[in-house]
Amino acid sequence: MVYMYDGSFDGLLSVVFESYVSKERPVQIVKEQKWHPTFFDTTKQIITDEIKSERVWQSIITRSGTSVSQMLYTAFASELPDIELKIFYYLEKLFADTSGNYSRNLLDEHAFDLFNIARKVRYEAHRFKGFVRFQETSDGLFFSAIDPVFNILSLLAPHFASRYADQKWVIYDTKRDKGIYFDPSGIREIVLTEKQFNQLNGRISHHIRSEDEDLYQKLWKTYYKAINIPERKNTRLMMHFLPRRYWKYLPEKH
Repeated sequence: MVYMYDGSFDGLLSVVFESYVSKERPVQIVKEQKWHPTFFDTTKQIITDEIKSERVWQSIITRSGTSVSQMLYTAFASELPDIELKIFYYLEKLFADTSGNYSRNLLDEHAFDLFNIARKVRYEAHRFKGFVRFQETSDGLFFSAIDPVFNILSLLAPHFASRYADQKWVIYDTKRDKGIYFDPSGIREIVLTEKQFNQLNGRISHHIRSEDEDLYQKLWKTYYKAINIPERKNTRLMMHFLPRRYWKYLPEKH
């Protein structure tokens, strides 16, 4: 049986709930929008149910604590192929375990795999805390474009909400065409229907730029150039801390 869901984490937990209730083990779990049916497949569409997903979430925490639940959520953000099945198999073992030790057993292939995936996602999210470059618009909004490998917007949000709690800002993931908008009333996910920024370098359009934005950009580039010591240039080390794939929206690289 192929289970289809809406692609959300709550949707995946709803899949886990339905599988448990129906005592049916899916051979595949796929996002509806990415599903390509074949003649031999039998499918089952799972509707996201927040009550059911919350029950699964609380069961995970009860069994293994918040660190494991956060690890699963972070691994899910990787969007890797078959990440849903990896999480499903992990939960299957977690809920079947009566010793309470499964979550600590990194010798298990599913536990080890998810632990490593989550570690890579967390590492990229940590890097982007330093790679986000805001630009100010004429109405006081701060905007930044990013294109991370993993779907890390929800992992970045708490950091910037805490750091810029009195500002309005948007961090927009151009790869997934969605962003997060923050103002002091809270955080919400957005999709920009009209892109008023250059998708090649992330620069917001000139007519919505604040009067001082060009000056700030110039000052930042001057500072970046000033701290560079040509005699101590170590390209290999620089590429380690600032890989080329993250240069796209960094003003100091344009």
